[in-house]
Amino acid sequence: MSSYVWTQEILIPSSSIAKDKAIFSNANNAVVGNGFFPISYTEAKLNLPEKDTTKRWITRKLFHEHLVQKSGSDFFLAIDPLLNTSIGKEALQNSNDYLFQNTRGAQAFGHLNDKLSFYTAFYENQARFVRYQSEYFSDRGELYPQAFAPQNAVIPGGGRTKPFKNTGYDYASSVSYIRLKPIDQLTIQYGNAPRFYGWGYRSMLMSDNSHNYTNLTIDWEIIDGLTYTLMRGKQLNLIRKENTTMVEAPYERKGIGLHYLSYSPTPSLVIGLFESTVYARDYAHTSQRVSPYFYQPVIGVNTIANGTENVDMKNLVGINFAWQFHKNHMLYGQAMSDDFEQKEYGLQLGYRNGNIFEIQDLNFQVEANMATSRLYAADNERISYTHFNLPLAHTLGNGFQELIVRANYLVKGFFIDGKIVYYNANQAMEDKTMLFYTKNAELTQESVEVMNTSVQIGYELNPATRLRAFVELNYRTSVSESIVHNVNYGVISLGIRTALTNQYFDF
Repeated sequence: MSSYVWTQEILIPSSSIAKDKAIFSNANNAVVGNGFFPISYTEAKLNLPEKDTTKRWITRKLFHEHLVQKSGSDFFLAIDPLLNTSIGKEALQNSNDYLFQNTRGAQAFGHLNDKLSFYTAFYENQARFVRYQSEYFSDRGELYPQAFAPQNAVIPGGGRTKPFKNTGYDYASSVSYIRLKPIDQLTIQYGNAPRFYGWGYRSMLMSDNSHNYTNLTIDWEIIDGLTYTLMRGKQLNLIRKENTTMVEAPYERKGIGLHYLSYSPTPSLVIGLFESTVYARDYAHTSQRVSPYFYQPVIGVNTIANGTENVDMKNLVGINFAWQFHKNHMLYGQAMSDDFEQKEYGLQLGYRNGNIFEIQDLNFQVEANMATSRLYAADNERISYTHFNLPLAHTLGNGFQELIVRANYLVKGFFIDGKIVYYNANQAMEDKTMLFYTKNAELTQESVEVMNTSVQIGYELNPATRLRAFVELNYRTSVSESIVHNVNYGVISLGIRTALTNQYFDF
């Protein structure tokens, strides 16, 4: 018979699938979490299976538990291979190239007592994407001195690439963290794991869209219902420095600081105040120490003292909320700004329905997002709200209105996951470099409307590793002022994947 281990401070996977389940894991109408994800298994009231001695070893390992899994009364350890292997074909543009993704990796995680947990994973990838995705990735490639075009595309969540078989990409990524909980009210985490702020599918504040970056995060429960978060990290603009004596010129560095204060006046309502600051460090020929404000820990001080931007730092402030008015129903939203004078702002409003009609794992979500045309950009483009040349918040960057509808269902291992993304943007996605121009630059803009629809059906082979075999249909249509961007794509693909992370290719 199966037994279970309470996995303490190990974080749940960062995927939207895991978030869907965690948000409605409470048996009452209490909001799960303080406004950021992933959260720990303890917070989500979820657990992982231990060994099941009633089944054969090969059956357990393939379909029920982790490849290596050891546990006791005060420890847990798991090791797994990771896969994301698929092959597909674009059917509407008469391309002879097959689309594919070939990802291999491994993960290891565990905890010791109630105090210490860790996670580490590594991915090696080769892939060929449909054209509109490749154009988006290539447009955000690294920049070399005196070069007029980006090189070496950048994949959201995947990092910098190098060419593979002419039209493909080769890239690698890793993620690790150590979490220490010396007392119940304090958690300290160090590593490069991303954090997503909000209860939505997208975030207007900070998401896992860009590449992983080194950070130190402290979460402190001041009193019951009042929690304060402090994060400091190192980020990069993928712009090579000039006049270096190194074999390969380094990228330009910048700092990131975050303050988040969440308050829960009742179990069904959480309100969070958010402030993040990007700090200048490197330019083409020079470097500087980070601003002293990098070290001050109080929310609001940076913005009050310096406004939304000066030559060395850029501030963004916002509010994040969730109201779970029924155990299966939630309203959530965000509002933020990084320039009060120019009225640059972003908004989000969403609704979730989990375990619909008391049917376990039947979920629905609708969400609206918008951002003004120069949100996240900066007068000093070195401190725009980006990392690895990718937006830190919303995948689309700025200048858009978006509507998302999602639904998914898992029953006896079989699943279906459907999604519709509609947006209107004031520039074509394959030329969307606005975040890297100064805020006052005069740019030619082009309106484009996009509908991106996908349906994925399949079977979850192993719920412990979220190993899924799937078939996916994707249809994308775009209408713009320029006929060159009026292109429809239809893709069918099949594959097998450990669905632990998000892939934001739905633009």
